Amino acid sequence: MRILITSGATREPIDAVRFLSNISTGRTGALLAEALAQYGHAVTLLHGEGAVRPTSASVLATEAFSSTENLQKQLRRLLGTGNYDAVIHAAAVSDYRPAQTRDGKMSSYAPELTLHLVPTPKLLPELKHFAPRPLTVIGFKLTAGANAEERGSAVKKLFAAGTVDAVIHNDMDDLATGDARPFHAWRAKHPAPEPLAGIDALAAWLHAFIET
Repeated sequence: MRILITSGATREPIDAVRFLSNISTGRTGALLAEALAQYGHAVTLLHGEGAVRPTSASVLATEAFSSTENLQKQLRRLLGTGNYDAVIHAAAVSDYRPAQTRDGKMSSYAPELTLHLVPTPKLLPELKHFAPRPLTVIGFKLTAGANAEERGSAVKKLFAAGTVDAVIHNDMDDLATGDARPFHAWRAKHPAPEPLAGIDALAAWLHAFIET
C-alpha cells in the first residue's frame, strides 16, 4: 500500500522571524513511517519544520511543511495524484493563526503587542475530497485532562462528518515517556476503542486496518 503520513507541528507566522506553534515533536509520525515501511508499505512523510525525521532509508520520501495553509496545499497536491491508498494525519495542526503577518521583524521594545487570531481550516475532513479515488483516512486526536466521556465526545466529533475511517486518541495525562505511551484506536461505528501500548502495537494495528 502507498501511505502518506503527516507529523509534527505547523508554524503560523507572526512576522519574518516569529511564529505560533505547539509542543508536537513529530516523533510518533516518524516512528510510524519507519515501522510501516518495514511492513512493506511505500511511505511518504510530510513533517513540520524542525520535527523529528526518520533515520531509516526505508521511508520512500520526506517533505517539510510550514503553516497550516502550506500543509493544506501539499496535501491537495500529493493526494490529488491518486497515488495513495491511505493517509495517516498525525500532524498537530494549529487551530488559530494571526490574522495578519507583519512585514519584516516587529520591534522588540514595544510596551505591549496584541495579536488578532482567526481559525485555520480543518484539514482532516478535506482529505477524502482531495483524492480522485477511494482513500482510507486515519486521524489523530489529543485531549488534555479529559475524562472518559469528554474523550469519547472529542473523537466522535471527528467521525461526525463521515470523512474519517479511524481515529487514534491519546490524552496528555496518560502520556508516558518512550515507546510505552498508550494509544486508543477508534473505528467508525464501533462503540469503544481498542487500547494499544506503544508505537509497535499502534503500527501493527494501522497495518492491519489499512490492509483490510
